[in-house]
Amino acid sequence: MLLGALYHWKDKIVSAEQLRGYERQRSAGSALRRAALARGALAQARGVPLPTRPPAAESARSRWQPDLLRARAWLASLRVWRHGLLALLVLGVLLGELGSGWSQQALGGGWEDALAAQGSSAYAESGVAFARAPGSLGPIRLLASGELLAPALSRPVEVASAWKALHTLASGETLGSLAERYGVSVETLIWANGLEGGDALMPGQLLRVPHLSGLTHTVSAGETLAALAERYQASEASIASFPTNRLPVTLQLNPGSELFIPGAQRALPEDLLRAAGGLAGLAARAPEPAGVVLAEQTNLRAGPSTEHGRLGQLQTGRQVALRAKHDDWLLVELGPLRGWVRADMLAVEAGQVAVLPVSNDFPAPPPRWVWPARGTITSGFGARWGSFHNGLDIANRAWTPIVAARSGVVKEAGWCSGYGYCVKLRHAGGMETIYGHLIDQPVVARGDEVSAGDLIGHMGSTYDRAGGGYSTGVHLHLTVLLNGKAVNPLRFLP
Repeated sequence: MLLGALYHWKDKIVSAEQLRGYERQRSAGSALRRAALARGALAQARGVPLPTRPPAAESARSRWQPDLLRARAWLASLRVWRHGLLALLVLGVLLGELGSGWSQQALGGGWEDALAAQGSSAYAESGVAFARAPGSLGPIRLLASGELLAPALSRPVEVASAWKALHTLASGETLGSLAERYGVSVETLIWANGLEGGDALMPGQLLRVPHLSGLTHTVSAGETLAALAERYQASEASIASFPTNRLPVTLQLNPGSELFIPGAQRALPEDLLRAAGGLAGLAARAPEPAGVVLAEQTNLRAGPSTEHGRLGQLQTGRQVALRAKHDDWLLVELGPLRGWVRADMLAVEAGQVAVLPVSNDFPAPPPRWVWPARGTITSGFGARWGSFHNGLDIANRAWTPIVAARSGVVKEAGWCSGYGYCVKLRHAGGMETIYGHLIDQPVVARGDEVSAGDLIGHMGSTYDRAGGGYSTGVHLHLTVLLNGKAVNPLRFLP
């Protein structure tokens, strides 16, 4: 290019010198013609014959002009050849670059492999991902499926998503193997997919995999870029320049939008780490038999019955690991939680339930109490009318159903001293319940086993005056004895 420029400059000088000579000759010829015309006009006025034009001068001028034209034509043809040769040289260089990458070989080669080997760390330091497009003359920004190569030398290609892949989880794959495969941390995979609550992994589940380690954050109203940078110990520039965040020039955050914070870290819940056996245990997690909770506030109980205590409540969509079964109940795990759920409250494959082991390893249900009848409390436990009332009176209409307040065995049923028609139930732990003033013979007999809520008779107003009993109207008299001593029934009724 430099040589061509020098030739071009030289041509300009030669052409200018020739043109200046031609202009001087033309100016001189014009002056001679004006002088000759003046002499002719003067001679005509004097009557003197006009002189003829010297032939030598005309032949000299006619010889000079063709030589100049031939010289200019020769110089023009020489420039055309030089420009043509230069164009051929440039075309050859372009073809060589496209065909075999001369510039890369000239730079020493191997730079792509070196940067690719750095993985996500190369991106994390610069905050930009790059790739080389097929047929390009230089590296460009990373597409969603590209690899880390080198800084962009041309206009970058937009990154479509913060996620490098949506990975379909296969049997045998672990969080640790996926993290190693995609060059991100296990913690990044857990936070990116909402697994910090201990949800089970299922075969075929889709996991979001980002381009590099970091955290996602959903913007709340009033949050600023500076506050996010301080919270996650990241630079404002790394958040603002991450392509998929697409922040405006004002750097205003849009509430509800999801941002990716490159390199950010957040500690996992301690109870999750304890339940899984630390980070190594979380990395070893793989797909397993699991069910999905179908209803809001599904009860998780200490045993396979509604009489067992409630340990907590599960929300719709949570994925629980299946561990065992008992009748129509399933033993499940969700992070640090472990308990029993009714099988019909989960979306689960029948084949998975069929192969679960049967478990009888659970505590006995605690005593469950229910109200023995519907109605109004007309007299409580304690002092009454100058004496002591050893029970609770519940009034309602005649024939109102009466049920067992707690599971037990019928000790006595029929006419009782003082109470009229009554039922006496014996319960575990030295406890007994008495139901007095029934309207008729009880529906149970001595020795029957009853559960809490089972029908035992109907409300009335019978009493045994000889035994010291008395009744002023239709009601149920409930007495609770603990080791033979009357106690307030309200201590036990729900």
